[in-house]
Amino acid sequence: MTHRYILKMAMTAFAALFLQVAAAQALDLAAVEGRWTPPGSAAAVTMWGFVEDTGTCPASPVVWTTGPPQVGTPGGTLSITLRNCLSEPVSLVIPGQDATLTPQFTTDSQGRLRVKSFTHETPSGGTATYTWTNLKNGTFMYQSGSHPAKQHQMGLYGPLAVGSYPTVTAEVTLLFSEIDPALHVPVPPVAATPLNYKPKYYLINGQSYAPGSPPPQVSTGANPATLLVRFINAGLMSHTPVLQGPYMRVMAEDGNLYPYPRRQYAVMLAAGKTMDALWEPGKSGTYAVYDRSMGLSSNGAVGGGMLAHLAVNVAQPFQWIMFIPAIIHGAPVVP
Repeated sequence: MTHRYILKMAMTAFAALFLQVAAAQALDLAAVEGRWTPPGSAAAVTMWGFVEDTGTCPASPVVWTTGPPQVGTPGGTLSITLRNCLSEPVSLVIPGQDATLTPQFTTDSQGRLRVKSFTHETPSGGTATYTWTNLKNGTFMYQSGSHPAKQHQMGLYGPLAVGSYPTVTAEVTLLFSEIDPALHVPVPPVAATPLNYKPKYYLINGQSYAPGSPPPQVSTGANPATLLVRFINAGLMSHTPVLQGPYMRVMAEDGNLYPYPRRQYAVMLAAGKTMDALWEPGKSGTYAVYDRSMGLSSNGAVGGGMLAHLAVNVAQPFQWIMFIPAIIHGAPVVP
């Protein structure tokens, strides 16, 4: 038995042990009321959002941003216990991931059964657990499955990353969304509908660029020689993110791997769409990412909205320099 075989067996056993430990994950979230203050405005917009559960509901509205990023293990199980601090039932779904759904129905004024939630709900002031099995690789979005026409655009969504790619050295998530303040004042009734949806603010990762101020900086982590960019559209409109720099290799959408990568500068993100792209910046610098579909205004002011900068710091590999003396006209030279 060779040393190489023994080492291989040991690494296999270690990997199997790691998977057994990491395969089942349990998380705690809370659905809470929040406030988001638009750039250049003192009037905050009422939002709903997911935050890490501390065991009790917050005494006052929190500062709203997108739900905390979650990470799953490919083939594993993810369980999220949700605390509902809102005034109506909410739920959790992850489109594209495997789960047993139990739709909830209501009867309308004409006696017809209507779906009010894609799965079981967490009552106001209560808790409930949601479980997904055999997690699929890719980028996904967890969101409310109750009255999505209202609760989703109120801000109840967040990113989920499962697995990666062999050459990736760092990754970043870019989550695009919009806000129509008319549907948030103060908190819309159950009958609220986005049929006349007219967003005024466009966001990347919960932030909107204000004209005349530095664009939001998105850290790419240490040494992003090959960066995995996870694109998510949590808005109700289509967007076209552009990453200013080298081509991207688009690998997958909605967790479905392409047969061959696609070399593109931009991706088309329909509402609810996710995409994975590999990007090799080549050198350190600041790279702009923006919406080519012109989500580039802030309450009508041109030049704001979906614009951010990726701060890239690529570590240069150490190079050995060999000095080879040679005699040319009596002086040593370095080739």
